[in-house]
Amino acid sequence: MSSSRQFLSSALRQCRAAGQRTAQFSTTSPAAAIRDIPTTSFQNAPRTNTNNTSSPSGNTNNNNAGSNQYKSDMFNLLNSGTGSRGGRDNYSNTRDVDGGQRYGNNSQKVQELLQSEVTSNNYMRMMKRRWNNGDVYAPRDLSPYEMKGRNGGWVEAADVVDELGFSPLDNYRNFSLISDYITPFGRIKHSKETGLKPVNQRKIAKMVRRAIGLGIHPSVHKHPEILKNSTGRHLLPLVVPKGQMANKTKNFDGEDEN
Repeated sequence: MSSSRQFLSSALRQCRAAGQRTAQFSTTSPAAAIRDIPTTSFQNAPRTNTNNTSSPSGNTNNNNAGSNQYKSDMFNLLNSGTGSRGGRDNYSNTRDVDGGQRYGNNSQKVQELLQSEVTSNNYMRMMKRRWNNGDVYAPRDLSPYEMKGRNGGWVEAADVVDELGFSPLDNYRNFSLISDYITPFGRIKHSKETGLKPVNQRKIAKMVRRAIGLGIHPSVHKHPEILKNSTGRHLLPLVVPKGQMANKTKNFDGEDEN
């Protein structure tokens, strides 16, 4: 009985000393495989009977061997996880408030504690990271682009092309349809603006390129202000003189409309 108490007291002192060590400086959890709950053989190991002071000499060696195995497994179980971040808090939570004693010798409670710790670490590794100023980047951390894929992209079941049931590739001569899917500068609109599925977005883009390549639809390669200044004077607004000519309007050809 006294040897067991001495072992537990020494194990607790070592755990406290390990908990006071500075944890590894890392603000992120490694994107490694999900950890498994550490399994030990101390539950199946034979234990010494402390109630009986006398025992047969033949069973003394077996009992001592089982007790030593149980002590070593118990120490490894208590000492596991000291290198993880926040290890000091994990051991501070194991203190019994009512009795003021640690329940390190209770295998079931220690196993539950380890299971909750492993589960929380797994959730932290799978959780998206919100980067803040001063965070240390580790080579195994996920980049923002890689974390973006964990959102689970949402794709519409049907869009305008599916609802109307027309083929964009067959309507490359439709001037109004092409104008709806290009910008004033002649560029194809993004799928965020059109709201089309990827397959239909590619068909619309191919339709626009086919019409521009055949010369059916004009393509804007210059800024509208440059095009405006490079045109003739007949496209500029006319200055109507005051007086009798004030009520008269002229078209672009310079002829009176009235």
